[in-house]
Amino acid sequence: MSIFPVGYDPSADLVGALELVEIDTPDGAARFMTNIDGRFTDTLARDWIGSTLVAAERLEMALGGRAPAGRLTLSFFQDPLAPDLIAQVRALGADYVRGRPVTFLVQPLLAASDLHAPQVPPVQIARRTMTSVTFAADGPITRAITLSFEGPFAGRNTARRWTYTTGDHSRLSGAANPSLEFMPSDTFQEEKLFG
Repeated sequence: MSIFPVGYDPSADLVGALELVEIDTPDGAARFMTNIDGRFTDTLARDWIGSTLVAAERLEMALGGRAPAGRLTLSFFQDPLAPDLIAQVRALGADYVRGRPVTFLVQPLLAASDLHAPQVPPVQIARRTMTSVTFAADGPITRAITLSFEGPFAGRNTARRWTYTTGDHSRLSGAANPSLEFMPSDTFQEEKLFG
């Protein structure tokens, strides 16, 4: 089974694909094309803004018990006469994106004319959870804003900190187990039971 639409041959000579990223924010979705300049409108009339200044790390899938993380970076030169973009993003706070989804899509291009009038909608290939935004300044005008995200199974190998109690058992299995009602919750003993 292929994720690509019928009629799309990724190995053909005259077709291509656009890499798209959709960032979910409280103010709505922000949509970008990575590693390419321009503007693209998909079949659902959504606009995607492209810039070679927007770069995404290689997207890894969760295979072999790993939950890979990654980063999406906007590198730019700060114009001294323009508003400070880093200050604007910093004012939004870390919770503006933390825990929200970032979606990676591919826009199949069946012909060169699809850049202006696409025949098929974008195909979602991955969805991750955003964790933080960091900033970097290199010299007087070079700036970078980096959005970090993690795989869907981050933390799955950590302990859940549940105990053998009726409440924890019901959260785990969906049914209460009354035999766990008298399970000790601490190991403190005031005196020895034997000798």
